[in-house]
Amino acid sequence: MAAETLYIVMPCYNESAGIETTAQVVSEKLRSLIEQGRIAANSAMLFADDGSRDNTWELLEKLHAGNPMVKASRLAGNRGKEYALFAGLMEAKDAADIVICMDADLQHDINAIDTFLDKREEGYELLYGLKTSRGKEPFIRKITAKFFYWFMGKLGSPVLRGHSDYSLMTKQVLVALSEYNESNMMFRAILRQLGFNQAPVYFEVKERELGESKMSLRKLLALSLDAITSFSVAPLRIIAGIGLLIFIISLFMVGWVVYDYFRIGTPNGWATLTCSLWFIGGLGMICLSIVGEYIGKMYMETKKRPRYFIKTRLR
Repeated sequence: MAAETLYIVMPCYNESAGIETTAQVVSEKLRSLIEQGRIAANSAMLFADDGSRDNTWELLEKLHAGNPMVKASRLAGNRGKEYALFAGLMEAKDAADIVICMDADLQHDINAIDTFLDKREEGYELLYGLKTSRGKEPFIRKITAKFFYWFMGKLGSPVLRGHSDYSLMTKQVLVALSEYNESNMMFRAILRQLGFNQAPVYFEVKERELGESKMSLRKLLALSLDAITSFSVAPLRIIAGIGLLIFIISLFMVGWVVYDYFRIGTPNGWATLTCSLWFIGGLGMICLSIVGEYIGKMYMETKKRPRYFIKTRLR
C-alpha cells in the first residue's frame, strides 16, 4: 500500500495550557512516521477550535506560523465537542487519504497510532478506539460510565463499552459521514452504523498533564441522553409496556372492587386510592417527559439549521 496522507484531527476548547505541548508531541510523531515511510510527507495535524474563550486560537496562529504541519479551523461560536469534531473531519476530508481523530489533551495514547496504521495496512477502512482502562477518574464517574454502557447495551445502542472518539477513517468513510445531516449528533454511535470494513483498536488512557477536562458531569449526562434518544426507540417501547402492565393490573383491581361490593358493600381504601393516583400521576409525567424528549429532537431536526460556521482557517 502506497504511503497515504494522514491528518490528525483534534477538537479543542480552552486548551491554552497544553496546546503547544500537544502540537510538539504530535509533530514529532508525524515526522517519525514520515521518516519510516508509513505516511506521506504532506501529512499534518488539524485543530478544530470550538470557539475557545482563552488565547487558544492566538497560540494556534503562532504554532501555524512556525510549523507547516499545524493547521486549524475556528468555529464562529462554541457548539460542543461533537460538532467541533465533525467540523474538523469535514475540513480534512478533501486534503487527506486517512484521518485519525483524537483528543487535544493527549489522554488518547499517541503511540496507538502505530496500531491504527498496522490495521489500516491490513485493509480496514474504519477503526474505532476502545479503552482498556479509564485512567485516574473520580469513582462516581467510573460507576456512572459502567452503568451508561450497560444501559445503552440493553437498549440496543451501537456504542460499545469503553468506546471513544479515537478513530481512523478513510476518505470514503468521511464522504459517507458527510451525508449525515442530523442536528443531534453522537459521533461514536454514527461511526458504528456506517458499516465498511471496521475493527476495534485497544489503547490505554494516559494521565492529563496540563489543563483540565472540559467534560463536566452535566455534559456527560446530556451526551448520554442524546445517545439513548438519538439511536434507540426502546424507551418508548418501555413506556408502552408499562402502560399495558398498569392496564392489566387495573382490570384485576376492578374485579376485586366488584367482588368486594357484593361481599361487604362499598369498599374502604381511600388512602390506597390516593397513593395510586400519586403513583400513576408521577409515572405519567415521567413517560410524558420521555416522549417530549423525542418530540423535541424531531422539532430541532425539522428546522434544518446549519450545525456550525467556520470563522477562520489556518492553512
